[in-house]
Amino acid sequence: MKNFSLLLLPLLLAAAPALAQQEAQYSQYMNNNYLLNPGATGVEDYIDVKLSYRTQWVGLEGAPRTYYASINSSLGKWLTTDKRTRRDLRRPFHAIGGYVYRDETGPISRTSGYVSYAYNVVITPRLRAALGMSVGVQQFSVDGSKLKFFTDPDLVAPSDASRVLDGSVGLWVYSPSVFVGVSSTQLLANKLDFSYGLNQLGAGVGNSLRRHYFLTGGVRLPLTDDWSIIPSVLVKAVSPAPLAVDVNAKLKYQDLLWAGVSWRLNDAAVAMVGFNYEQLALSYSYDTGASRLANYHSGSHEVLLGLRLKKKKQVVCIDRF
Repeated sequence: MKNFSLLLLPLLLAAAPALAQQEAQYSQYMNNNYLLNPGATGVEDYIDVKLSYRTQWVGLEGAPRTYYASINSSLGKWLTTDKRTRRDLRRPFHAIGGYVYRDETGPISRTSGYVSYAYNVVITPRLRAALGMSVGVQQFSVDGSKLKFFTDPDLVAPSDASRVLDGSVGLWVYSPSVFVGVSSTQLLANKLDFSYGLNQLGAGVGNSLRRHYFLTGGVRLPLTDDWSIIPSVLVKAVSPAPLAVDVNAKLKYQDLLWAGVSWRLNDAAVAMVGFNYEQLALSYSYDTGASRLANYHSGSHEVLLGLRLKKKKQVVCIDRF
């Protein structure tokens, strides 16, 4: 029975990623679009640093926990020059960035690191477009000591890890009052190898990463000189999971305070709040479940800390979104 359980273990792990979305879930992605779309690299007028922690489905054993750190910036000094010429405003520019994250769900964890590049061009005096790409590595691991077998509770399964090359690509079109983005992650769809050293299964037993597709858009609608509302939407697609849709709205007071709500179709309702003070931004969100799983957990929490580092001694550009 022990040998049978060990033979079954890699097959279950290989099948699991194919049944649902593999990418980590975020509620505050609209505060860091760079995370889902490398085309958004360096679009702000400062060096953008973000640190985040998310704990999902609190109270449910083995529930997901996600950590990430990101940084991105345009290259060159023309974006932060006090006296800009008309030629400067029409000049294309390069941008670079990078991020690392770790996602843990029960015995399974994923640790990844990426670097990004984007090229930003002018379409009209107020409209720009950027095409970006990210390359990196994902390490997918299984901690055998956290696996429990119903038929043999004392059985200790082996641990294993699989490391694969990964990449993503994205297009980001934006102005001071609107943005639209389309991107694809896990573009290479490389295979995960979890053979556990069991020759009976042969080499290369595993499952491929699935390509994820994201379409997002939003608009800033001024209400008064100080207040504005920002509705946005995110559509996520990955086969064979059903299409996922997030509908959001943020109410902002100047560049100081904001509050928002989000509805994740058939999954969760989200309440968010945040504030900005000079170079510091801090926000918090709480998800309350709307699916049948909601009866078994007490919601999800996500905290995001942002640092807007100045490139030179001057006022930092207002974050319009």
